[in-house]
Amino acid sequence: MQADIAWGQVQGNRPSQQDSALCLSWPNDRHLLILADGLGGHLGGDVASATAVESFRDAFVATAPETATRDRLLGGLQEANLAVFDRAQASPEFLGMGTTIVAVVIEHASLSWVSVGDSALWLLRDHEIRRLNEDHSVGGMLDRRVEACEISAEEAANAPGRSELVEALMGNDVTLVDAPRDPVRLDSGDVVILASDGIATCDDAKLVQIATELKQPSTDVVDAILEAVEQRAGPGQDNATVIVAQVNRNLTDE
Repeated sequence: MQADIAWGQVQGNRPSQQDSALCLSWPNDRHLLILADGLGGHLGGDVASATAVESFRDAFVATAPETATRDRLLGGLQEANLAVFDRAQASPEFLGMGTTIVAVVIEHASLSWVSVGDSALWLLRDHEIRRLNEDHSVGGMLDRRVEACEISAEEAANAPGRSELVEALMGNDVTLVDAPRDPVRLDSGDVVILASDGIATCDDAKLVQIATELKQPSTDVVDAILEAVEQRAGPGQDNATVIVAQVNRNLTDE
């Protein structure tokens, strides 16, 4: 399936850029999108995210194309985690570094992914946006408890430490991995968005407004989202990175 893809980032009010991203496309309309967010405030967050993205890409590309997509994604995740560990072991100053990661494959009108951490994957369709991947943060866990009617939405919203991660790639065993066995079917006109948590300054309603009004090209959508983040940024604005993939509105699946 053909897609118009673009990405961009802003540093916010942080001393360095700790997000990394990569978009890779093949002639057969297979697309690999990767985004990683180095652990904020940790030395080597930028190194961890870049290492994870590059090693994931290399592992995915090196795997036989006929291998099942989910297996390729899980293999890339494993190699990324090992690479972060090896990089930290080689440089003691980077011990304890880590990163989130979300990697997506778009092919044959379907969307597959693997993710660890709180970086988001959204699907925008017919003016409605929904998060596809799990949020491995305290806030995400609390929100799932709300859905299960275990606590109230107010309790979840006011709970301390909502932004704290409960899982990340740090070279240790990863116990929380979101990698659905069944891909999500894509329709012509769908918009896929990957983002680091710094994008939260631009709420869902604004994302929908930007993506539906601007449509293509995706470079304009990315620029508009990041501009909205910067306009609303407060003193503690985090790095924000966004990848936008718009499924060609004039095509149906081959």
